[in-house]
Amino acid sequence: MELDFEASDKTVSRQACIAAQRSSALTRIRELLLQHAAARLRDVESLSEDEIDDLATEFDRFDPSSRTDDSYARDSLKRRRATRGRKLGDRYYLKAMNCPHHHKLFAALPRSYRDLPLRLAEYGTDYRYEKSGELFGLMRVRSLQMNDAHLYMTPEQFEAEFNAVNEMYLNYFKLFGIDKYLMRFSTHDPAKLGQKFVDEPELWKKTEEMTRNVLKNSGINYVEVPNEAAFYGPKIDVQAWSVIGREFSIATNQVDFAQPRSFDLRYKDRDNIDKIPICIHRAPLGTHERFIGFLIEHYAGNFPLWLSPEQVRILTIGDDPKLLDYARSILNELRAHQVRAEIDESTDKINGKIQRAEQMKVHTMFVIGKRDMEASAISVRVHGKEILGAKPRDEVIVNLARSKSKPRGLIALWSSCLTGRGRCPSFSCQPLPLPLPSSWAIPGAKEVSGRCLERESRGSCDHL
Repeated sequence: MELDFEASDKTVSRQACIAAQRSSALTRIRELLLQHAAARLRDVESLSEDEIDDLATEFDRFDPSSRTDDSYARDSLKRRRATRGRKLGDRYYLKAMNCPHHHKLFAALPRSYRDLPLRLAEYGTDYRYEKSGELFGLMRVRSLQMNDAHLYMTPEQFEAEFNAVNEMYLNYFKLFGIDKYLMRFSTHDPAKLGQKFVDEPELWKKTEEMTRNVLKNSGINYVEVPNEAAFYGPKIDVQAWSVIGREFSIATNQVDFAQPRSFDLRYKDRDNIDKIPICIHRAPLGTHERFIGFLIEHYAGNFPLWLSPEQVRILTIGDDPKLLDYARSILNELRAHQVRAEIDESTDKINGKIQRAEQMKVHTMFVIGKRDMEASAISVRVHGKEILGAKPRDEVIVNLARSKSKPRGLIALWSSCLTGRGRCPSFSCQPLPLPLPSSWAIPGAKEVSGRCLERESRGSCDHL
């Protein structure tokens, strides 16, 4: 029995020794962890919520037995799940704007004055947590498509670049039939430097004077509005009015002298000296959601043919099988020409079909009866207008296929929007990041690229 007690005492002693060693190790780990935290994070009050969360997760990993209550265990499990598959400190966020990413692209390579102007454009998806009371249809949303670009340049290039952006805006307005608009030149308030605006009084004075001179020399109508500039520089906001008189902000052209300094963006000038570029933020259509909302209201739903969601609707008089086959053959031919067309095969009377199409504001209606089928013709009716009469089928489809295409100027504008180019032949451009659809190509142009399509087909460019 004594031998058994002796063996038992040895086992207890061994367990006590292991427990003591474990306790000593945990104590040492706590000391090392505290030293690590103190070295990395000096001031606890300066920590963000994410940094505090990461620190708590580290404590959980090093000392999971520090507390055992249920609430702490739940919080620990939540943190561990949130950090699974990533390193501490690596977090993902919804992008609110494209600016910092473009600045990082500029800074990724050494830049020379020969590289400028450099234009970086992006159709970027951004997210902004607008308050529920501020959400308004397409006009203010939380997920938005921003077609903006950032143009980096020397001071000597500023006037040409800034004016080219304004010219591009004017061409957009002409293209979409926007006649009533105003450019607002927003400046800073010297009393709010360091609060609402970057505290660089001399740069504010210089860039505002440069922008004002460009506007005066270009002859563009504008009004000057104090205390409305962006925090990093003066800007131009384009205000437009729809046909019912509602005012919209549809474009912006902003000068930025602060962010290039904050991101330490530099280029070598002719004397091999580091200089900070000027940046222009430009968004010719603002967010696509807001611009589409503006167009819907501007046209009151009566879109021109090239913009109409449903360009043609085929309406049959009766439901005779041969007549329906004839209508379907027209539908197939239209779609082969990439016309957005539909067919109404309902058994309703023709007046009811026309009324529905008019209510839906379908741009063009093809009314087809037995006489049209026998004569291989189409009776054409345009929304809001009287019937244009019966015309040969081939002639109608060819003319429609030509007129339904996007205006020629839009192709160059779309190209310049992607490349960051302001006007067509003046600047060399980067290749387009996306291919244009084949239906947008100008006849005679061999390819779609950053350069002007017209110059390749005709040797000149006058469509802007």
